[in-house]
Amino acid sequence: MKTKTTFCATLAAVLMLGMISSCDRPDSEGPAINDLFGVFEILDSLQLTEASPDFSIGESVGFSCKFSKPVNWTLSIEGLETGSIKQFERFSSELLPEQDVWYGNCDDVPFFSTEPCRVVLSIEAEDVEMTADLVVEGAKTYEGIEIANFDEGIPEGSLVWHQDGGNMTFELAQDEALQGGQYFKMGGRVNWDWSLGYIDIPLDMSSVGAGANDFYLNLGVLGGLNGQTDQYVNILVSESDAPFNDNPSNNASDIFANGMEVYKHQIRPVDWQGWRYFAIAYSDFDVKSEGGNNQREPSQIRGIRLGLQACPGNSESCPENASLEARADVDYVMFTEGTSLLEQE
Repeated sequence: MKTKTTFCATLAAVLMLGMISSCDRPDSEGPAINDLFGVFEILDSLQLTEASPDFSIGESVGFSCKFSKPVNWTLSIEGLETGSIKQFERFSSELLPEQDVWYGNCDDVPFFSTEPCRVVLSIEAEDVEMTADLVVEGAKTYEGIEIANFDEGIPEGSLVWHQDGGNMTFELAQDEALQGGQYFKMGGRVNWDWSLGYIDIPLDMSSVGAGANDFYLNLGVLGGLNGQTDQYVNILVSESDAPFNDNPSNNASDIFANGMEVYKHQIRPVDWQGWRYFAIAYSDFDVKSEGGNNQREPSQIRGIRLGLQACPGNSESCPENASLEARADVDYVMFTEGTSLLEQE
């Protein structure tokens, strides 16, 4: 009798555990049926919180729209005069004006200006496209430590050097500026050496508090238009405390010499046409010479060199360069702390 009672109690416990387990089980696993097979509908159409933003005073634009199910959507903003583009992409059932916000920045240069823009919200899988108009009343002002925009000339104290090659430029030009009216044009033909020339700019970064991981060099580079093989922008940053121009006879800064604390980065190859904008974290610079503690301390930066190099035509590597001129121009050079320039809100 006792055995029968024990068996019944055990059976009841097992059944009770089964019921509890069943109650704790999630209602569903994986995507909801509606997400997979539901009919797509636009519940709320595309709306903008501001149709004429002035980004120069910190205004922004939020976007809202609501669908009957989550979808992959793309929101594109195109400047109708500059051709500048900003895109947002996400998988969701709605756009939220506090989350999907435009601050006037772009994905790559050219920068937006004061201009009319076209806004397009597209959902490719549903063959849906919604549009809206927007006018930029004031272009975004980017924050940072400006090194050179060249509009007011070569930065004070800078030194420019180049080889005595063919059709050498290394001078200010006005025809294709990225931002403003002038840029620094680097180009020419040097068949016997990799280095064509450079500009050395003195700096004082003593007020910078960011570390190397959060300190960015931002600059625009105009690609060569003539098919040169392996041309590139060579960037040197010096933390040397030596005098910037201790030897005036060489027309080059002495803080980049062997034995100084110097870090390097190459934008290589420059094989495109038009402007591109780059952001390089200081922590990504390599050690060029063992002249200091090799800690990459932004507050210790005392100068930057922007140079053009290319494979010489008299070498076995690129004889096709013998009759071609290298070109890689620079503009709107700026250091930023915390984030790269194009990612600023």
